[in-house]
Amino acid sequence: MVTQNPKFRVLIVGGSVTGLTLAHCLAKNGIEFTLLEAGKEIAPQVGASIGIFPNGGRILDQLGIFDDIMQQVEPLKKASLWSGDKKLILQSDSPQVLHERHGYPVAFLERQCLLEILYKHLGHQQDNVLTNKRVINIEHYSTHVVAHCADDTSYEGDIVVGADGIRSTVRKSMWTYMENHGLQSQVQKERAIMSSEYSCVFGISKFTPGLKPGESHRTFAEGYSFLTIVGKDKVYWFFFRYMNCKFDGDEIPRFDQKNIEEHVGPYLEKPITDNVPFSEVYNRATTRTHLALEEAEYQHYCIDRWVCIGDSIHKMTPNLGQGGNSAIESAATLANSIAKLIRSTFQFQTEDIHRSFKVWEANRQQRMVGISKSAHDLTRLEAIQSLKDRLKIYLIPYMSTQMIDRSSKFIIGAERLDCVALPPRSLQCSMPYKSDNKTCQPTSDTLWTRALLCTQFVGCFAAARATMVPTIKQVRPLLVPYLEQGTWTARNGEVVDLTLSLYHVPFLDNLFRPLIACFLPSISGSDMQSRTQMLCFITDLGSVYGMWLLESYRKGGSWPGVLLAIGMGTTFQLKGVGLIAPIFYMLDYLRVPLPHLLHDNRAEIAPATSISLLLATLVGHHLPNFACFLVPSLKDRRWWNAVWQLFPVTIPLIQVFMSYPRRRHAKAEHEAAKEKKDKTSMQSIRFTYGSFALISALTFIYARHSAPAEESLASIFWPGVSGHLLPVTSFEGGIARFLQYDHIFSIGSGFVWLVLRFRELKNLGANISWWKAIGAFIGTTWALGSGTAFALGWGWKEELLNEFATRNK
Repeated sequence: MVTQNPKFRVLIVGGSVTGLTLAHCLAKNGIEFTLLEAGKEIAPQVGASIGIFPNGGRILDQLGIFDDIMQQVEPLKKASLWSGDKKLILQSDSPQVLHERHGYPVAFLERQCLLEILYKHLGHQQDNVLTNKRVINIEHYSTHVVAHCADDTSYEGDIVVGADGIRSTVRKSMWTYMENHGLQSQVQKERAIMSSEYSCVFGISKFTPGLKPGESHRTFAEGYSFLTIVGKDKVYWFFFRYMNCKFDGDEIPRFDQKNIEEHVGPYLEKPITDNVPFSEVYNRATTRTHLALEEAEYQHYCIDRWVCIGDSIHKMTPNLGQGGNSAIESAATLANSIAKLIRSTFQFQTEDIHRSFKVWEANRQQRMVGISKSAHDLTRLEAIQSLKDRLKIYLIPYMSTQMIDRSSKFIIGAERLDCVALPPRSLQCSMPYKSDNKTCQPTSDTLWTRALLCTQFVGCFAAARATMVPTIKQVRPLLVPYLEQGTWTARNGEVVDLTLSLYHVPFLDNLFRPLIACFLPSISGSDMQSRTQMLCFITDLGSVYGMWLLESYRKGGSWPGVLLAIGMGTTFQLKGVGLIAPIFYMLDYLRVPLPHLLHDNRAEIAPATSISLLLATLVGHHLPNFACFLVPSLKDRRWWNAVWQLFPVTIPLIQVFMSYPRRRHAKAEHEAAKEKKDKTSMQSIRFTYGSFALISALTFIYARHSAPAEESLASIFWPGVSGHLLPVTSFEGGIARFLQYDHIFSIGSGFVWLVLRFRELKNLGANISWWKAIGAFIGTTWALGSGTAFALGWGWKEELLNEFATRNK
């Protein structure tokens, strides 16, 4: 705590949540204050509610008032999003997830109630809170400021803080001061910032049948939206409506409260859930208020001995629920800044104060820009203001995790009061705040560093292109005659009809006919060396693609990641996995730094997902793969190869059908025992990568022992350093060489990716010996094949990642 200094006094204008929070923060720092409130009461009933999110709740917990707040609220546990025609868009436990991640629930209560709690806990400092003190003028001197009130009283302080809302007297007086000091152009721009496009009728209602405490409901509809929060014996609701034009500054309308019924009338039967219309809530309202929603993010928070916080300087729409919480943060950080100033000097020169406040301003603006924009965008999204918003509505069901992560991104950047120890709740969360203990925050390389490391993938791609492309160009002229004559003859004399339709879809038949023909020498046994190599290669490819999908299926993953894996898988069937794999690994490495997966089980892959992927891979990849080599008829082998060609798409499709019953079982397990589910998740991962490794190992051992005796292991898998420079004399020999390169660069780029991932883990503190790791990879590759080495390497990475993720729970 800062030693009390009677020479420094803060004048706070406005007994709002912002002003009272600042009073608490100053009191905790031993800094004197005088709070001037224009109203007769410090906690009037104006029918407003306020949502407390973890970033605001943590500061209120530091102030010792959070327990009192919890007695008044019903923490949110479930959130539902509805369309204007009663259809459920998304239902999630996002409030509960945020609670677990950040230590504090999302909760709503009456603004009046919060003001009463804040005032009560000031104790003897209540003497410094004065009501009926409407400030009408402020004078700025070189050594102090003086606030003049309408009752002819005046109050002196070292600085004045405007916590007096959107129509701030302090801000207007500050602008006049700026104009008198040659900043007319800046003030002119500031005056033009405020605007309004939406109005809001908000209120508090009695308990409403059909609505459950602890749940929130949002209705997305064209031109309007609803937000309904079901609290403790009360319902807090908001009806937002687009005003069809943008009002600026003084043009912003003020509504006659007598006309609320006329305004809401056309919307009373609109849904807030599938079975509760707005009228059910509205008719039970005890308070109702109709206001235009101002929006403003001012550039000048302070100058000299003036400073503004809260709505007076960053006013946003209430849809995001961060207006009040951001104001609480601003109050705490301003108190931190003032305390630091007092510790550094006893002179309190205007220049020192100005310099200190400008540092505070820059830090707050950096945080507020993103929050204000998100509130702005959410308001438009909920009212479906544009075509872009309409498209986003269709994506919402697939973006639940991303929406929660976006909220967490704002919350973990929350500020704190420096002079008070962090409460236990703040330290028991699964996703620490950045300001708590920066030394424990996992960090990742900068984007530039990661991009530089990705030059290894560029090298793999360049090498693949330099070898595979010239080879396939020489193969094509040798393949064309077979396609033109419509037949191909195996070494045993069996003739296969290349014109026979396999898919009964002309586009697919024409697309895959040349590709399937390229596999005939190996699957027919006409080229036994190629058969050995291809049996291992295609089997390994199942493991590789399985790992790609597993990476995208993490809790912290996203639909774009899944689509990237499927899209790249489909592309490598047409272009060659050796060319595509380096691109996939590079994009994955840039997109997902491992440290970002360490909190809130973001690295977790649901047991149902991993097991269903394994089963889908067995059915969609390995079954047709082995059938290609083992069924008696070449005609049937060609058909099975056609089935195998589609595995990048068929595996996810099969998985969808297989995963549903297991997901239901996993959900039941989650409800029963979360810890057991965590263990089951890792057990499922071990079983999955272990199965992939076992399949690749057994295939490699079989292929190795069935290979031609005269061929060395190296010659089967390695075309030589200059093989791509040699002329291609036969279709069979050329395609075998191409597929050797394809195998090398697909697995080789995967090994590079694993090395970079292990580098990240080592930077996090993992005990990894590079020499032992390299030795293990080489030994496993020689004994059990490269696919086995890759699967086991991926599994080792998962074990280490799980260990770090467990530490951060």
